[in-house]
Amino acid sequence: KKNGWNKLGGNEVAVISAVENYLKKNISTSEDTGDESGNDIEAVIKKRIASNRGIIRLYGAIFRQLNIDHEFVLCGSRQDFEVDRSFENWNNCDNHLIYFPRLRKYIAPTLLEMRYPFFNPEWIGTNGIFCKNTTIGNFTTAIAEIRKINGEDCHWSASNIDAKINLNKALDTLQVAVRQSFTGYSSIFYRASFNLSPEEYQKELIKEMAKFVTNSERVLNTTIENRAMEDFTPNKPLVIDQVVHSSELVERAGTKVLVKIGALIGPQSEMYQEKPRQFEMDVNYPHVLNRTIEFRLPDGYTVKNAEDLKISKTVQADGQLTMGFESSYTVEGNLLKVTISEQYCRLTYPLPQYEDFKKVINAAADFNKVILVLEPK
Repeated sequence: KKNGWNKLGGNEVAVISAVENYLKKNISTSEDTGDESGNDIEAVIKKRIASNRGIIRLYGAIFRQLNIDHEFVLCGSRQDFEVDRSFENWNNCDNHLIYFPRLRKYIAPTLLEMRYPFFNPEWIGTNGIFCKNTTIGNFTTAIAEIRKINGEDCHWSASNIDAKINLNKALDTLQVAVRQSFTGYSSIFYRASFNLSPEEYQKELIKEMAKFVTNSERVLNTTIENRAMEDFTPNKPLVIDQVVHSSELVERAGTKVLVKIGALIGPQSEMYQEKPRQFEMDVNYPHVLNRTIEFRLPDGYTVKNAEDLKISKTVQADGQLTMGFESSYTVEGNLLKVTISEQYCRLTYPLPQYEDFKKVINAAADFNKVILVLEPK
């Protein structure tokens, strides 16, 4: 009542988010505090220091008081170990979630960098032990059930780039106004860094983000929007706007000007494998990457090889896109506009789809290598 959580009405998401934000901002949590006080709710409230067990107990007590239906979940990880239905082993249950049945969403109570409904993406798709409280008379216990832990669909997690570029009068430097925006799991690293890291690290990160797109650290201006941890829950995009000058993306060849436009989507991986692959492909979490580039061509010049900007590698199953890379362009007057869409709509892809997966990954790498040739009209 003191925090006003009971006045948030029937908005269960608002209540859960308020509780999570308060506890993560006001109580320090570690796996083991060294003594039993970290497990005791009263001591935790007084000292503001909790063990993982203690903070989970506190969450449970608060949600019970607020009549928020919830279940505790223990799980493993796709990278390390998973809960096996056929073999009882509690060592595979080191990770903690709280599940809200009415919302079908989770929080990760012991992870400071996460907020509802996001949790460590390596836990998506694993089996979890869901523990539901039940009371018989004065005796309270839990009924356990093993179920799969589901994440959000690919459109919840986006990594987008919108760039407006033009050449200076000397035709040797690109002036780049770039907006990078991140939602869902794609925003976790950056949002945590801008909230939990030292200022010097944040400055270096800003330089690296500019360099990722432009190959240059000559940043003239940077603004950041929606950096607050509370912006996770409504999935507001974390937006970084930068103005950068980049001579690294321009070369001269006689009367021609070479513009490394493909580099504006950032470095890309390439997949080559001499030996047969043994395991399925895991993309960490379903996600999309959308980019637009607007290039104001200099007067008196035309693009010789604009068709190099058109690439399409897509894969469908049951009429639905499961992964793909598509790029296209339009020209209106002296404005060249490029649109790129890259999607990975599934968490994992089976081994028989390896060749298709490789083609999509390499399509992005091929676009990254595109260099536009500008020549006098």
